[in-house]
Amino acid sequence: MKRLLVICLVGMWWVLLLAGCAAREPQMAMEESLDYDAAPAPEALTKEMEGNVREVAMSGEATHSLGDVTERMIIRNGRLELVVMDTLAAEESIGELADELEGYLLSTESNRYAGGLLRISLTLRVPATTFNTAMARLRDLATEVTYESISSDDVTQEYVDLESRLRALKIKAQKLEELMDEAEDTEAVLAIYQELSATEQEIEHVKGRMQYLERSAAMATITVTLTPDALAQPVEIAGWHPQGTAKRALQALINAYQFLFDTLIWLLIFVVPVLAAIGLSVALFVKLIKYIFFRNRKKKGKAIASPPASPAKK
Repeated sequence: MKRLLVICLVGMWWVLLLAGCAAREPQMAMEESLDYDAAPAPEALTKEMEGNVREVAMSGEATHSLGDVTERMIIRNGRLELVVMDTLAAEESIGELADELEGYLLSTESNRYAGGLLRISLTLRVPATTFNTAMARLRDLATEVTYESISSDDVTQEYVDLESRLRALKIKAQKLEELMDEAEDTEAVLAIYQELSATEQEIEHVKGRMQYLERSAAMATITVTLTPDALAQPVEIAGWHPQGTAKRALQALINAYQFLFDTLIWLLIFVVPVLAAIGLSVALFVKLIKYIFFRNRKKKGKAIASPPASPAKK
């Protein structure tokens, strides 16, 4: 009887255990399906979008080293200070030169002095391919060129870097737009929109810098100062030209030092070797004469010292 009771209790325990497992499985399946279909929390989605944005930015930086240009981009600048007979006529000629070379006058500034004399400063821009021609034509306008300088700035590397940066920013903006289309949470959309706006502003800034470099390399800048010949003349005080006197004195001093150094060079390189050669030749000649003279005297002395031979006896 006891054995039958134990068997019944064990059987009831197994039935309850199986029933509990069967009820648990549908509940777990329902919870899993609910978790799968539920939309993610806004905070989680925002963090996910920010992570994607950072990945896009890193991918843009990875392509920063790319880029190539076929020609070097060089910004050329020139400066001339010219003495001319008529500054107004020279200014007009420079304007015509700028038009001829398909350039333009950028700015003009003039200062008036006593007697109606004008000193004019002009800045013109000409195509970089005509820079040397423009400089030569400007020199021809002057009676004297008092100052000239030419400078070049190679911006090729900067342009290549900007080109690579622009390409990376465009890729970043495209991926941000794709993320915005996929986002459903308002906070996530707002975060992506702010990042996209900042990226677009940076794209416009890079484009502006590239356009500036392109224009600067395509057009050279030349600054010209025109001084009338009357203003370039030395100061005259009651017929006395102190600048001219000082200039002549300085030139005379330079000539004197030049004469002294030239004389010293001639002495060391020409006169001393020639005198040494002449002195050596004279010394050898004197020795030769002395040798011949003393040899003859020695022979005569021997002849006098020896007695004449006596005649033989028969």
